[in-house]
Amino acid sequence: MMSRKPLSARIDKRERLLQKKSTKTKRGTGLPINIAQEVRNLITRGVWSPGVHLGQAELAKKFGASRVPIREALKLLTADGIVAHDPNRGFFIASLSSDEARQLYRMRHLLEAEILASIAWPSKKQLAELEEQLERMEKLLAKGSSVEWVDAHRRFHQTIFDLSPLRFIVEEAQRLLRLTDRYRSIVHPSPTESKANQERHLLNALATRDRERLLAGFESDRAAIEAGLMRALAARGL
Repeated sequence: MMSRKPLSARIDKRERLLQKKSTKTKRGTGLPINIAQEVRNLITRGVWSPGVHLGQAELAKKFGASRVPIREALKLLTADGIVAHDPNRGFFIASLSSDEARQLYRMRHLLEAEILASIAWPSKKQLAELEEQLERMEKLLAKGSSVEWVDAHRRFHQTIFDLSPLRFIVEEAQRLLRLTDRYRSIVHPSPTESKANQERHLLNALATRDRERLLAGFESDRAAIEAGLMRALAARGL
């Protein structure tokens, strides 16, 4: 008579198989997101310029993946407006334009003002974390590391946004922040301005718990940033 494995052993084996299948599914689902992030980073760093054609075969070879996750990644980037799709010609890196930038920054302006008006004051530990992030940003500016500065800039603002209870507005503001990465990478503050930039103003107002100063500083700095961006785009003929 053939012996059978104990019930517990069979259950353990089944759970391992299910866990392996679940892990494989998660990896498959996450691959397009990871590829999209890598492509986004290349665009932000200026390695791939606006208008460059994104061939699926070339991308599949570069990332060691099939065309299916590549196509899904490109669809994600298209939905974000970073990549443009022409049914007859394929996928291209979206062009920069003053019209797009003006609208994106206007939406950011409105949402971020709403978020700052709603945030809870940070604790000493949170203030210390923000100060550490800001010091890193200033060091990156001094070294001219614009791409790393863009990443640090986003994390700094996400830390502040997390102080707000307006979760849906925060999520949309973070999405807009990602969409403006490629604009910030060409108009980030110079090292001489790093001690008086918007982030330093925000942190000082947060430390003193001065809501009026927080919002007034934000409005002033945002207006200056948007004006500088428009000048930079105009100089590029955009």
